[in-house]
Order: sequence, then structure tokens, then C-alpha cells
Amino acid sequence: MNLTSDVSYVSIDKINQNDGLQMKTILIVDDALEVREMLNDFLTMQKFGTLQAENGVEAMKIVGKSHPDLAIVDIEMPQMNGLEFARWASDAFPEIPIIIISAYLEKYSLEFIKNLGVKKVLRKPLDIRQLKEEIDALIDDQ
Repeated sequence: MNLTSDVSYVSIDKINQNDGLQMKTILIVDDALEVREMLNDFLTMQKFGTLQAENGVEAMKIVGKSHPDLAIVDIEMPQMNGLEFARWASDAFPEIPIIIISAYLEKYSLEFIKNLGVKKVLRKPLDIRQLKEEIDALIDDQ
């Protein structure tokens, strides 16, 4: 698989212009544009840099180039689903914590998902406060 092709819509400014500190970067992986945009807006307000992918294949390319601090990943996506991406990312980049988000969690056991290297599992629709708490806890552990 070629991980060197460009993903044109990915952009990030990892330096906070207010204080010069390195921002933490979060990769958002979801095939639903409205979910990516909502998470992007929320995370940007929380002073995180963001990267976006609409499936696991695009996410692999981004991780290979940009090495985010955390990934928020949907399960049900075309080309490569979130669980396949989580398995790959946990093997290739075990230091990147993964939060799985899905409305279809009943299809998979929590044990199965956690065995893929996933740190947290959250059900859609998301409780944004819980998501923020989980992000903060995982990033603080790094």
C-alpha cells in the first residue's frame, strides 16, 4: 500500500499563535462529513490541531506523514473500517491512543475492540463533555 500520496484537504497549524506552544493534534476519521466538521469545530475551540480522513485508508496516509497525538475513529466506513485501522495503527504506532466512536457498538464486544489496541469506546451520538474528558486523560498519559 502506498502511504506517500498526498491528501489535499489535510491542513494543520500545530503552533498556537497566542503562546508559541506546540499544540496537540487529533486525527478525526469518519465517513460522515458533518461528524468530522462538528468534531473539528469542537476540538479547534479546545485548542487542539486537527487532521481529517473519511476512511481508514486515508487515515493511514495521514498517520504515516503527520503522526497525530490521538485518533478519534468511527467504525463503519468504506474501504477500510475503523477496527481495521485501529489494528494497523496499534501495531505501527502503538503510542497513538485511539478512541472508537460508533452508533453500532452492539455488533462488537468491548473486549474485541480493546484487544485491537483501542483505549476508549464511545457511543454516538457523542456526549461532548465525556469525549473531552477522555481526550484530556489520554493525552495527559502521554
